[in-house]
This record gives sequence, structure tokens and C-alpha cells, in this order.
Amino acid sequence: MAGIRVVVCLPASARDDLAGALARAMAPFEMFSNPQWRFIWDSWLIRGGSDGSGFSVLSGFHDSPLLIHDAPRHDGTPLPSPPGMCAGGPRGMLDLTEYRVLSQRRATVRAGAGGPWDLWHRLAPEHPPMLPWSVFQARRIEDPEGFSTERMMADYTAQPLLRAFAADPLSQIPGRREIRWLRDQVGLVGALDGERSAFVRRMTNTVDQPDVLTLDGWWIEDGTRPVHGLCEDEETCPHMADGWHHQHDLGGYLDALADDVLLVRLKGHG
Repeated sequence: MAGIRVVVCLPASARDDLAGALARAMAPFEMFSNPQWRFIWDSWLIRGGSDGSGFSVLSGFHDSPLLIHDAPRHDGTPLPSPPGMCAGGPRGMLDLTEYRVLSQRRATVRAGAGGPWDLWHRLAPEHPPMLPWSVFQARRIEDPEGFSTERMMADYTAQPLLRAFAADPLSQIPGRREIRWLRDQVGLVGALDGERSAFVRRMTNTVDQPDVLTLDGWWIEDGTRPVHGLCEDEETCPHMADGWHHQHDLGGYLDALADDVLLVRLKGHG
């Protein structure tokens, strides 16, 4: 089971019953009570101020009583936030720079990810067809003594198309750390043979961003896929365009919220 960190967005009125509002917002994603698509958590609590994973408070609001701080430990031990930190509060009091930077980086990667795909398909007609990784795996199985793992990788990466592609600066994606196409990139090379849009989405989703539960019930999950709290699964959800819109610009989504919308950092288990 994995740890979960999520920022829950709540209307300002939720302050009157914060625990109840959080419970209602999180309920559609509780494990064992919902469809597999929304099978996310089995416990949670307010956490982020004391351990530094929450929000930095904007200047002028450090002592505001509207800020939200960590719940005590189970034994009642308080968990105070260091100066300038909190687990949440009104959006207008919190520093959201991290979210803006990640959204900008995702936009940069999304805009440039089609370049390597285009390059691959431009080079492909000029070189012998690329043998898939499965061919080399089969050789390894048939001759484990004579065809070592090192030889398998060396033969795979020696193929002219992959060599030409990796040597071209256009194989790199702006905003993403360098891709070493000739080492441990078998899955990505295979993805180049798929649809351009699928490759762009895969590359964009390598830019991780914090989980956020939006006001309209979307769990934006670690840069992978949006999950809607009102629908049974991704295939039948008629609102996926809304979810992908949030996913593509999480910083923009948070910036567009009213200043009094509450953002609350939770730590969970799922």
C-alpha cells in the first residue's frame, strides 16, 4: 500500500465544518466503497504544515487565524507548523509558485514532445526496419549462455535507426531532462511507433505534479490521469474533457479559484 498526498479544494463555507466537508469530498474515492476506477484511499488526515510538505504562507498572512494546521497525532501530541508554513487555508494566502512552475513545465514538454516523434518517422524510411525488443528477448531465452543480457542490449541499440535518432539533438524534448535513448529506453522507443498524440501524452505525464481534488470532484492524480468522483469508469465518463483540462494546467486551475477557496493538504494511505 502506498502513501498519498493530495490538496483538497473546498468552498469557503466548508470552514464551518471542515472535517465533514473533507470527508464528503474524499468519500467518492474511498477504497472498498467505490468502483475500481475510484479505488484510491483507506485513511487520511490533515498533514503538511509540520513536515514541510504543505504550503508556504504569503507575506502578511503568517499569523492569520484562517490558516489550517496539522491534526494532532493519534495520541494527542500536537504538530505545530514552523513559521511561514501551514497545511492549508484560503487560496489567496498561500504561495502557489510550485504549481505554476510545474504547469509551465508540463506545457513546455507537451509543446515539444511531438518533435522526437516527427524525427523518428522522418528517419524511419531511410534505415532498415527497427527490430522490436521482443526479438532480442526471444534470442536470449533460446540461447541464455551465448546471448547475454549485455549482448541483447548492445545488439538492440546498435540498430541504425535508433543510432541515427539518438544522435540527433531533435530527439530531446525541451523542458524534460535528457533522454538516454540508447540505455533503458525500450518502452519509449516502442512508444514512438504508436500514435503521435499518445506519445505526447506519455512524455507530458513524466512531469509529476501534486495530486489535487478539485471543487468539481476531479482527482488529478500525480500527472497520470484524471479520475471523476461522479462516474463509474474512464470509458463511460462523459466529462473526461473537463478532467484533462484540469490535468493540463493545474497551476492555472488553482490560480483561477477565488481567494477564499480553501486548499487543504492531506496525507493518506491507499
